[in-house]
Amino acid sequence: QFEHTLIIAEEGSEVHYIEGCSAPKYGAHNLHSGGVEVFVGEDAHVQYSTVQNWSKNTFNLNTKRAICEANGTMEWISGSMGSKATMLYPCTILKGRGSTDTHITIAFAGEGQNIDTGAKVYHNAPDTSSTIESKSISKDGGRTNYRGLVHIADGAENSSTAVECDALMFDNESTSDTMPYMEIEESKVDVAHEATVGKIGDEDIFYLQSR
Repeated sequence: QFEHTLIIAEEGSEVHYIEGCSAPKYGAHNLHSGGVEVFVGEDAHVQYSTVQNWSKNTFNLNTKRAICEANGTMEWISGSMGSKATMLYPCTILKGRGSTDTHITIAFAGEGQNIDTGAKVYHNAPDTSSTIESKSISKDGGRTNYRGLVHIADGAENSSTAVECDALMFDNESTSDTMPYMEIEESKVDVAHEATVGKIGDEDIFYLQSR
């Protein structure tokens, strides 16, 4: 499946686009490779929400990009629970002064799944801001990864970014990695990053299941 979604939010407009992805399980492997382009005009607000629960023999590879003009706001919200393998890194270019970007990602990987998600943000103008929040759970040998890039260009003064990655593992066979990357070319900026990786013990799981 190769679909192409194009959203153009003109000046002062507001739109919330909701996308749901699912498929029955077929005998052969399947590929979903979608493309999304979003243009956020001045003072416009776009929220793009995705929930995918593809069958366990589907490879889910997506490309999502957005460009924000002055005082525009872009929000990416995604939940990844299905597929055999997912690679999803929505990208936003903050082109105009005062533009804002938010990424909220929730991922779950079970047996035989590799869920690789993240975000990319390019601060190319002054007074821009971005927030990235990533939450992941892996169990039964599943694997989750976070890959993120934040680039603040020279001249994008008074910009700010905050990145938070939290991963939770339910057993010793599951894995989770966080790979944040930041390129800062401007000194007058505010940058924050926080990451946690933890495991729930067997006694804790037993207690929760007994309630």
